[in-house]
Amino acid sequence: MNGTILVFVPVTPVKEIAAMKCRILFLGLFVLTSTASAQLASGRFTTSFYGWQGRSATLDPQTNLRGFENVQFDFSQQRFSFNTNFQISKDFGTVIGTDPELRLSSLILKARNIAGVADVSLGRQFVFAGVGNGLLDGGVAKGTVWDRKIGVTVYNGYSVVQSRTIDLKRSYADNALFGGQVSVEPIENGIIGVSYMNRTRKPASFTTTRLDSLFHPYDVVIAYSPTEEEYASMDARYSFLNRVNLYGRSDYDFNLTRMSRAEISARVGILPALTATAEYLFREPRIAYNSIFSVFTSKSIQEIEGGVEYEVMPLVQTFARFAYVQYKDDNSSRMTVGGSYDFMNISYTQNFGYAGDLNGVSVQAVYPVMEWKLVPNIGFGLAQYQLSDDDTKNTVFNASVGATYRPMPSLSTDVQLQWMRNPLYANDVRLFVKANYWFSERLSWF
Repeated sequence: MNGTILVFVPVTPVKEIAAMKCRILFLGLFVLTSTASAQLASGRFTTSFYGWQGRSATLDPQTNLRGFENVQFDFSQQRFSFNTNFQISKDFGTVIGTDPELRLSSLILKARNIAGVADVSLGRQFVFAGVGNGLLDGGVAKGTVWDRKIGVTVYNGYSVVQSRTIDLKRSYADNALFGGQVSVEPIENGIIGVSYMNRTRKPASFTTTRLDSLFHPYDVVIAYSPTEEEYASMDARYSFLNRVNLYGRSDYDFNLTRMSRAEISARVGILPALTATAEYLFREPRIAYNSIFSVFTSKSIQEIEGGVEYEVMPLVQTFARFAYVQYKDDNSSRMTVGGSYDFMNISYTQNFGYAGDLNGVSVQAVYPVMEWKLVPNIGFGLAQYQLSDDDTKNTVFNASVGATYRPMPSLSTDVQLQWMRNPLYANDVRLFVKANYWFSERLSWF
């Protein structure tokens, strides 16, 4: 983009928004609210637009504008609640076959404190249980026993693809996600957890054209087998004297019969204003068993990092970190130093070795005015990098300027202009605009 400024005008709402799927969504809302005598309803509406200038398939200049509408609803009544979060997006000016696109992130019915020990939730939801994580269409149960010293989480359902669409024709055997976690507090301020996760994902099939022995084209359906992941993990956390925090974790891959991850970290308060950190990490590339990527040779890495954090005075914080990364046949290092003062922070990074040479500095600042109703922000970054000793050095510069305006607690607007210069683009200018509206009401319908 060569000095192009994008101007946004109001756009009418998209009318053709996945009608059937939305009816199912709001039918669930009606069923829940019609049975509640008194409930708390809260939510958020976020409307945003992102515009930039790029190139079409024929390399002609092309202005792009994509709009997003994110909706979040939360309804709760005593021990029951309903939550949903979904996003609708559409390109304006260009045609995309999947538009308007609906991405459903959550649709959860939850019952709390069943029999005084467990919470149960059904629907689309995120799972975070040790080694098990991801988006699930199914059920999650969490409970505690023995004076809350033992916690148990179990989950089972369909694994959700990245596009977060609604697919009622999936096979459970090909798209399953299940597992659990048990955490125990054997001593005060000490927790040990054991977790297990099993996931299968079947990539979508597609049709392509091939040539027979006489070079005649014919259509063929490409269908892959489901990829498989099966892991177990153990982690432990311990803190004492309000100054020392220790953490350790190890993951095991059953399909590849190897340790896939090991981590040890520590954070120690040496003085009231001085803290030291240390971390060791061993990691194998996390590749699904029998996926197309599993045929390539992959190698593990080990990383050691140490750092210090020092509070010069109440508004001035500084830090420094150094890391050494060991590859199979080579190594690299990185160093980061920086600090913050009230509304501004600055950092400098240097990488060198096998991963390439890089020197970069970044600065960000925000300064609230009008009793926090208006918060301007500005930032820039400058970096030079070189992939190898034989390559030329490249320079990248980026900058942004914007502001958040909150005329009332329930309404805020954001605007930010972004600019970048790199070896490929002389002037890459982008504009981001967003509006948020929050609400919270206590309802009593019957």
